[in-house]
Amino acid sequence: MGVHGLTTYLRENKRVLSKTFELPSNGTVSIVVDGWSFIYGLHYNSNLPWVYGGEYEEFSRLVCVVVDAWIKVGFKVYFVFDGACPELKFPTVISRLSQSHIQPSLLFFRTSPVSRATSRFLNETRIIPPLSYATCIHALEKLRQTTDALEIHYADEEGDPYAVELAGRIGGYVVGNDSDFVVLNSEGYLGYIPLDEMVWHIPSTDVTPSLEGDDVEFQMVRKPKAKKKATNHPTVGRGLLPPDPADRTKLSFTSYNPQTLASHINIPVTLLPLLGALVGNDFSSQSESNKRNAQSLFFDRQLSSSQRIERVANTIRSVLSPTSQKRKFKHQVGSVMDLIDRTVNALLARLITTMGSGEIESIVDKIVESTLQYAIPRYEGDAAGDAGLWITDVCALHHPDSCPFLPMISRKVAEESEEPPGHTEDLLNVRSLYLEAYRNGQLFPKSIDILSTGSSWPRLFLENPDLETVSRSIGRPIRQWVYSILDDAIGLPTTEEESTSIPEEPSVDDSEESDGDEIVDVVESDDEDSTKDDDFLAPLKGELQRLRSEDEATEPPASVVSRKTFRNGDPSVIEYLRRGTRIAQEPLKVAPLPVLLLSIIPNVKTQHTAPLLLRNEEDRLTVFLHLLESDLASIRELPQEQLIPILAVRWVVHCLHVRASETGSKDREKERWTKTEARCFLASLPWATQASLAPSIEDAEIPTIVDRNVQLMAQLLMALESIEQLAQVLMLVERAPSPAHLLSGKLFHSYLTGMRPVNNSVIPSRLVDSVTDGLEEAFQEERTKKIKKERKDKPLVSPVVQVKGAKKNAGSSLFSMLGDVEA
Repeated sequence: MGVHGLTTYLRENKRVLSKTFELPSNGTVSIVVDGWSFIYGLHYNSNLPWVYGGEYEEFSRLVCVVVDAWIKVGFKVYFVFDGACPELKFPTVISRLSQSHIQPSLLFFRTSPVSRATSRFLNETRIIPPLSYATCIHALEKLRQTTDALEIHYADEEGDPYAVELAGRIGGYVVGNDSDFVVLNSEGYLGYIPLDEMVWHIPSTDVTPSLEGDDVEFQMVRKPKAKKKATNHPTVGRGLLPPDPADRTKLSFTSYNPQTLASHINIPVTLLPLLGALVGNDFSSQSESNKRNAQSLFFDRQLSSSQRIERVANTIRSVLSPTSQKRKFKHQVGSVMDLIDRTVNALLARLITTMGSGEIESIVDKIVESTLQYAIPRYEGDAAGDAGLWITDVCALHHPDSCPFLPMISRKVAEESEEPPGHTEDLLNVRSLYLEAYRNGQLFPKSIDILSTGSSWPRLFLENPDLETVSRSIGRPIRQWVYSILDDAIGLPTTEEESTSIPEEPSVDDSEESDGDEIVDVVESDDEDSTKDDDFLAPLKGELQRLRSEDEATEPPASVVSRKTFRNGDPSVIEYLRRGTRIAQEPLKVAPLPVLLLSIIPNVKTQHTAPLLLRNEEDRLTVFLHLLESDLASIRELPQEQLIPILAVRWVVHCLHVRASETGSKDREKERWTKTEARCFLASLPWATQASLAPSIEDAEIPTIVDRNVQLMAQLLMALESIEQLAQVLMLVERAPSPAHLLSGKLFHSYLTGMRPVNNSVIPSRLVDSVTDGLEEAFQEERTKKIKKERKDKPLVSPVVQVKGAKKNAGSSLFSMLGDVEA
């Protein structure tokens, strides 16, 4: 992740680019942790089994263990989680999903059961369980209630610039696994700490034992030729998990500072974002259908990643440095666009004669957009540290006028500004509800993608690639309600009518245009030792805005053709789902919410009433249960923590039953659940008494991996995530809280495979009744194991006797004829 090859470059030059520190020390050190880097790092360090769907209860415990250990050694921890993904990053996201989810899943189901059950195979094809994010948030929120040394932030858009801006505000470091953190910079930012360069250790207290009595004449002798085996010392650990005991642990870490990197490659620190865009970053990748990206034109294939960085740095220096007085006066660089244009042309020197001007301009435009992603606005306030945060309730870092998140949830307010005051006030109240929910972690960033770019990215996990993806069969009917509710409450972006398809080159969000005249903030610096930065940056302010104004007067660049607008039109959402062995775009028209409400509640009042989100909880709960086909007394009586799990299994059973009934296909008939499979899920829940009475299973014992069981878990996970997202947009989080942190996929598979017997007497009967209520005909008949019949000795073949009067060989086979001959 981040700038291509920069992580390798940092490691190769670690001695001159890094500094090492050890904690605990005097004072507190502030760190801003990239949330997703933490989730990935902890998942890989913990080696928790993933193939069964996730061990979320144990993962939640490990989150608390690591963060608590950080706090004990002297860290004040600020977590930052990504917001909406910018359109410019879509090709990179699609490529990563294919590599990290589609390909491992395909390999898993194309490998023999014996081979794919090995630990090596499972480690090499590891997929992050889909409920890890919700579990991590739950654990952090729980821990935050017990300490003042932990804060959680949810970024307005991309999390990397937000994290660096926050670190600059509090005077701290950023911890993660993304080399962008050594390219981004802000005043007060101390540097980037890679997660894999954090080392836990316990000071050694071992003392050579003294010899007494008869042992004084003996000495301890080691065989000099004995080869020491490399062992993992229990008191030393590289990575997130601290060793035991944690009370005496020390933590060493390495940091990299943007200023040090810029000095090493001899370019202004303010131009590191440009270097990152030219070398290649997450925003400069091309779509799958356009493999010829700028980097393939800039560099020879034989150049290593480090050599590419050096070449770009040398090119930037050559453009900036006037080699002669004549060049200095006639060709002095006076704008960001001038610098980018000259640098791109210099890197394309070997191919410049074979390329047209339009192609070169397209590359320049791409580099401009990629550089803009690193834009961090300058802080104009005077308060330092925590005192400078949360000046308003809208955003921790930005004034409401400059916060990029607020326009995403203000679309309906802007459109209805001419409506009666009472209606506008309702819309403002709805906006406040969503704003508060997002800042408190009660609204998925996936929902913000819908509001920002009109895109939907259901989480992928291990599922049979030969079957229809559960994102469509299980999740889509629920998500369609999510889209309509968000459109009715906030308003979704619409696409211009002439843009009927998603182009190959995605665009940057409208919210980023507000930063156009702040390109100087990407490259501004207060470095007193680098006066050339100030001289160079002085004429740059507003250059990009001027350029865009000129472009709008002529023809829009290719990268902004599909930009989402606020114009009138039918709202639609582009879903990115697995189709076979690739990620495909599937556009969906968003139905008006009143139409959907009438389809499930014929007598509902849809006119002259308050918005759905401003109605009482009972009304919202009724809609919630109705659309999930579960508005029953047995469901309403369930405790809060049991509601979503029961609704999830009911929804899966209902969907598969409807699919089988519509087509009559035998394959779809086989997809339906059995009641025993539903009871296995109920038994795996922590509130079932089965866990305390059933015989324990050793940790070393793992359930057999069965294709059907893997598919059952994929269906459940999709239902759980989709229903939780629906509960969030309906503001029912307290009535239907997330159950993610309670689930154990391994336990579920243990019951499915028979490693643990399911004793119906210890599963609360009300849970079984709530699952089957109204769905008695939706389950398929119980699956019975085929019992091999014992072979019986075949009777001796009696001679074939020709019956008189019968035609010889009539209707007989060749073998019958031979039998006749023998007779």
